[in-house]
Formats: sequence, structure tokens, C-alpha cells
Amino acid sequence: MPDENSRLTDLKVGIALLWSVLVRFRSIVALSIVGALIWMAMVITMPYLVGRIIDEILTGQGMSAVWPLLVLILIAGFVQAIGISVRRYFGFKVSYRAEADLRNNIFTHIQRMAFSFHDVTSTGELMARASSDLSQLRLILAMAPITLANLVMFFVVTIVLVLIDPVLGLTAALMVPALLATSGQFANRVVGFSFDLQERLSHLSHVVEETVAGIEVVKSYGQEAQQRDRADAQAETIYSAALGMAKQRAIYRPLFEIIPAMGTVAVLAVGGIRVVDGQMTFGEFVAFTQYLAVMVLPLLITGWFFANLPRSAAAASRIDALLVTAPDIIEASHPKTLKPGRGEIRFENVSFAYPDGTAVLSGVNLTIPGGTSVGVVGVTGSGKSTIAHLIPRFYDVDAGSITIDGVDIRDLRLDELRSEVAVVFQESYLFSTSIEANIRVGDPMASDERVRAAARLARAHDFICSFPDGYETVVGERGSTLSGGQRQRISLARGIVRDPRILILDDATSSVDAIVESEIQEALRQVMSGRTTIIVAHRTSTLALVDNVVFIEDGRVVAFAPHDVLLDTVERYVDVLAARTELKT
Repeated sequence: MPDENSRLTDLKVGIALLWSVLVRFRSIVALSIVGALIWMAMVITMPYLVGRIIDEILTGQGMSAVWPLLVLILIAGFVQAIGISVRRYFGFKVSYRAEADLRNNIFTHIQRMAFSFHDVTSTGELMARASSDLSQLRLILAMAPITLANLVMFFVVTIVLVLIDPVLGLTAALMVPALLATSGQFANRVVGFSFDLQERLSHLSHVVEETVAGIEVVKSYGQEAQQRDRADAQAETIYSAALGMAKQRAIYRPLFEIIPAMGTVAVLAVGGIRVVDGQMTFGEFVAFTQYLAVMVLPLLITGWFFANLPRSAAAASRIDALLVTAPDIIEASHPKTLKPGRGEIRFENVSFAYPDGTAVLSGVNLTIPGGTSVGVVGVTGSGKSTIAHLIPRFYDVDAGSITIDGVDIRDLRLDELRSEVAVVFQESYLFSTSIEANIRVGDPMASDERVRAAARLARAHDFICSFPDGYETVVGERGSTLSGGQRQRISLARGIVRDPRILILDDATSSVDAIVESEIQEALRQVMSGRTTIIVAHRTSTLALVDNVVFIEDGRVVAFAPHDVLLDTVERYVDVLAARTELKT
């Protein structure tokens, strides 16, 4: 659990972010403050007019003197209504605009982060930053202009009270230090609970996200009770933090009622004596008591603001921590352009380890001639998929370099590099939109003819056309309404429609049956023709398609030769393929 120093640092960071948002939208904030000041001016005017009316009546001036004052009260009420409308509209406009912009910034930043970030950061944690944390931030931003205006009103009313009657004004002012001290102590007590609550909400989001994402496993293995217990445990920690805050509120909230009540009693007692002694009029006394109520309200609102500020600052600091996390993959400051070529790939003394320290590749030297196809074979954990992930810079190498047609991939703009490389993953992720839109992820500008041609090559066209809505069929989340083989063929069509210089298939035919695989292999012959293609696979029928096979063991290239040659010369290669075949059968 964070110590006091780290919480104080986080609090400062959070407040700094809140302030930066207010400064950014200062014109809108100013309009909200103007509305609040108009409202404040009318609120201050009302007690004065009421006091005047009472004195006019008591002194026998008659209704002729009262009617103008009543009209002024009506006008003041109307202007007050306008002021509060302006205050609320622009105050909430700031908060909702800031929330929308920050949510967009978070979404954009998350997409910029490399795979290494997503490997160690849960989806539930990120969702909490973009939902509950932002909602808490929005709440305090909406109240900031209102609180500022109320502070101004408090000081103005205090001056007015002293001007009406210095003795009574000082009597009323005695409760101010008590209220401020109570507010400060309350905020100090709840700050720890505020940070804990935001953290625990994100942990619960993580559990819920994991359970929903893995619902098939949960149901298959009867883990409903266990997952419920996990969620209950997190809910209990949230309950504990929330209850801690509630206890502090229960302790301090009565003080915010008692202190003003005691101040009111003191004012009534002293004011009554001064009215009896003729040192102030009854109208002034009534106006004074109304001003007293007006003065207490800003203090209560300010107390509420500072009581909620720690939780909002905690949320803001968590958002800031995400936004200031620099991506591991850095764009070149002076990028080069990838000139036309056949897509030669060269690994030069490449070493790589994942963020957890697991070494995967060590001193890999490999040249894949442009326009040729290569299979990648190795046992689980040997580094096959890592090679596929390094080429489009999903990760950066720890040592050595990777070049495409003689250009170091780190010298290329990421968007240019990835426009030249298409990766079809083993896990075929589809978005919950139409099949056509999913294929167009490969190239949003692809024509209908190209989309359908890619689907035909991937042997997906026939089953797509069998659906009532054809290419407009909307698939479920992650493509859940399709079979594994159907998802992989759509994913393959997505890679084909991109028409890349380099095509990487990361075990992309593992979920299709032998008949469909045979059809896809015929299509691959066409797709691979003249295109640099890397296929991570273990099926001999697929490996027979490629020009050469890279055999990897313990993060090193053991052999590089045609499939038939490796079968005759590398016994370990034969053993690995045989073991995979046994596992399949």
C-alpha cells in the first residue's frame, strides 16, 4: 500500500493535471465563473432588499416605498436564474469536454503503447482509467468554477456583514476558522481511502474483464464459484475503503451543521441585544441573518469540494501516470523512406528478451531473400513467433538490427513499416462489425472487388455468401458467431487485401481442417508468388510450400534449408515435426 509521501506526490500530480485542464479550457471556465458571479451578486442583493422592505414597513413609509423594492427582488430573482443557468451549463461543459478529450487521449495513447506495455497491463486496469477515474475527474471539474465563485461570494459577504455591523460581523466570522480547520482535517483523513478506493475499483474491473473474456474456460471447468469469490474479494476491499470514507463523513458531516448552527445562535443572541439597544434596525438584523446563511453555504460547498478533491486527484494521478508513460517503440527523429524492393529481410546478430527478463533470441543471423517464402519451425518457446513480431516492430531488439531491403526498420516511420508488413496471427481477432469491415481492416480503401478477391483467395467467400446478409453479416464480439476456421480465413483475407511487401502467417492455419487447409494452401501459392512470406507452422504440407525453412532451437538459428533437405540432414528437425504431429493426432 502506498506510503504518505507517495500519496502526497500523487495528490500533487493529480491536482496539477486538474489545474492544467482548467487552464486549457479557461475561456469556458471564465464564462461559468461569470455566470456564478452574476448569481452571487443577486444572492447578495436579496437580503439587502428584504431588510429595506422590513424597515420601510416598520417606519410607516407605506406600500409606495415597498413596491419598487418588490420589483427589484423580482428582477434580481430573474437575473439570478439566468446566472445559475449560465454557471451550470458552462461548468458542466468544461467537465464533459475535458472528460471526452482525456478519454480520447487515453485511447490514442493506449494504441501507441508497444506490446511490452500490454503484456504487463491488464485490460481491466486500462478500462478503469477510461471510465471510473474519468467520471470522478469530471465531477470535480464541474464543481471547480462553482467553488471558486462561492469562495469569492464568501469573502464579499463577510465584508458586507462587517459593513452592516462590525461587532456582529466579527461574531459571525468566529465560525470561519472552525469550518476551515474541520474541512482540512476531513480532507486529510479521507485522502488515503480515496487513493485506495480508485485502485481497488481498477482491480475489480480487471477481475470482471478476465472473467468475461474467459467465459468459455470459466464455464467449461465449472469456475463460476471461484470467479465469483474473486470478484467478491475485490468488492469487499472496495466496500472497506468506501466504508472508511463513509465513517469519516459520519464523523465530520455533523460538524459542518453544528458549527454554523452555533454561529447562528451567537449572531441571534448578539444581534437581538443590539436591536433592543437600538444599535441596529430590525431590517438590518433580518438582512444580517440572511447574509449569514448565504455565507455558510459557500463554506459548505467549499468543504464538499475539498473533501472530494483527494479522490478526484487520485483518479487524475492515475490518468496522468498512464499518459506520461512513454512508448517503448520510439519513432525515428529523421525517418528514412523504404524504396521499392522485393522485401529482403536481414537479421544481424539479433538478441531479444521480454520485459520479464525471459531471453528468447540470442545472436540470430538470418537472411531471407526478397520474394521468397520461409517456414519457421521450433519447439514451444524457441522464438518462432518472436521473429514474426520483431519484423513489424511490435517489440524492439535488445541488440543487433533487422533490415528490410537494406533499411534498418528502426529508421522507418511505423505507419510506413506496418503498411509494408501484414501479420496474420494464430488467434484471429475480429471486431464486432460486418465481415466486410473486418476484411477492410487490412486496407480501409480497398474496393469491393478487392475485398471479395481476397476472401476468395482465403477460401472464405463461399461461407460468407451462405449467410443471409453476406459480407454485411455482423459478427459477434471477437467473432464469436463464427467457427475458429471461419475466423482464421477472414483474418487471412484481411492480410491478403493489404497486398503487403512482406506477409507473415503466425500459425494462421492451425484452426482449419485438412480439406480447408488444402484449399488455403492452393491460395497461398498464388499469394506467396513473388512476395516475401514467413510462415510459422509445423504441418509438413504447409512447409512443403515454402522455399526454405528456418529451424530454431534455444533462440538460435540451427539450420536454414529447404524442407526436404532438413528432413534428410537434421534429425532434431524430424523429431520436432514428429512430436507436433503426435500432439495433433
